[in-house]
This record gives sequence, C-alpha cells and structure tokens, in this order.
Amino acid sequence: MSKGFQFKQFFVGHDHCAMKVGTDGVLLGLWATLPNTGKVLDIGAGTGLVSLMLAQRGPSLTFDAVELDAPAATQAKDNVAASPFAGQIVVHQQDIANFDAAPYSLVVANPPFFVPDVRSPKARRDQARHVASLPPSQLAQHCARLGAKEVAMVLPWQYQHYWAEPMASLGYQLQRSCAVTSVAGKAEPVRVLLQWGRNSGAELHTSLTLRDQHGQWTPAFRALGKDFYLNF
Repeated sequence: MSKGFQFKQFFVGHDHCAMKVGTDGVLLGLWATLPNTGKVLDIGAGTGLVSLMLAQRGPSLTFDAVELDAPAATQAKDNVAASPFAGQIVVHQQDIANFDAAPYSLVVANPPFFVPDVRSPKARRDQARHVASLPPSQLAQHCARLGAKEVAMVLPWQYQHYWAEPMASLGYQLQRSCAVTSVAGKAEPVRVLLQWGRNSGAELHTSLTLRDQHGQWTPAFRALGKDFYLNF
C-alpha cells in the first residue's frame, strides 16, 4: 500500500508526490466557500487532496484538477479512482498555461510561494514550492482567463501581499480571509486563507488557532475538520 493519509471517506497516497499531504491543503479544503452548482478548478492539484475534500463537501459540483508533475498527476488519478468521488473529479496532467475549459464558478490553489533563491536539492520540490514556477501575476491571469467567479487560496501569512495587487488589477475583490495560528499564544499567524470574488461587499475577516497551549487540537479546528479526520 502506498504511503499517505487516511481520511474518513478516502485515502490520499503521496509517496510519488514532491509535496505530501499537509495542513495547508487540508485548511483550504475545509475552509473555501463552495458554489451551489457549477465547475471547480484545482490549480496545482498535487495529490488531489483539495479536490477530494471539496467533492465530499459539494456533491453537486464537478472538478478539474490540473497538475503539471507527471508522477503527482498519476498518483492523484489513483487517489481519485479509489475514492467515492471518482465521478466528480477529472485529473489533467498539464501545464495550466495550456489548459482551457472555462468558465469556472470557483478556482482553488495552494500555490508556490518561496522566492527563487530559497532552493531545495530536488527540482520537483522546487517546482511545487517556488513562486518562479507560477508567479502571482500569472496565476491571477489564469483565473481571469478561465472565467473564475471566485478564487480561494492558502498562503503564508508574510507572503499574502504578493497576491493582493495582481488579483485586484483583474477585478477580484477580497471577500473573506482567515488568519491561521498554529499554537495558542503565538504572536503572528503562520497562514492565511483568502477568497476573492467579482462582487463588491463587506469583507469578512476571521481567525483560527489549530492547537491549544498543551498541543491539543482546538475545539474550533475540531468542529471544522470533524467530517474528515479519523478520531477527531
């Protein structure tokens, strides 16, 4: 059996993926606001984790999961095929620059964010993690080109400003945000969840702490993840 993570309704193998199952993808899968109907695009799908989580939450939706890395795309296809949501998700091994299946009600992304001079010894991991492989301006342009009505991302807290101007320049307005702190008492959040849309309105800003000072999951995170985590 491949190495991976078992959720309540599906297993996510990740031994052939440069980026493994992690909290960032889980947070995006739990938090993103879903449309009632339509198509959802997952850019840089990796293992297929986010698409699988959103498919569980939105049984009336269909999903395109686009992943450039061939081994990761193959594993994502296997994960989807073995899940209860195989009929909702299509995995595409393709560069998003050449992908065209618009329009989408929602685009989700756990995008690369490290600056180019922060490198790992592994080229595939660099591709998944470094902003040079998909700069914020290009990602924003792809969302607009593909007719995304809304866009949801998870980003490091300190890097979020890189996406603000490109999204705004293409007519996307921030609608929701959630500052994520890893442990209670930490001075600064470690991640931020952001969702933009085409409609203007009041922004909703919230916060979430994952663990208390004793290292236990907080009631708020347990409530958010109860339908996915085993023994939660």
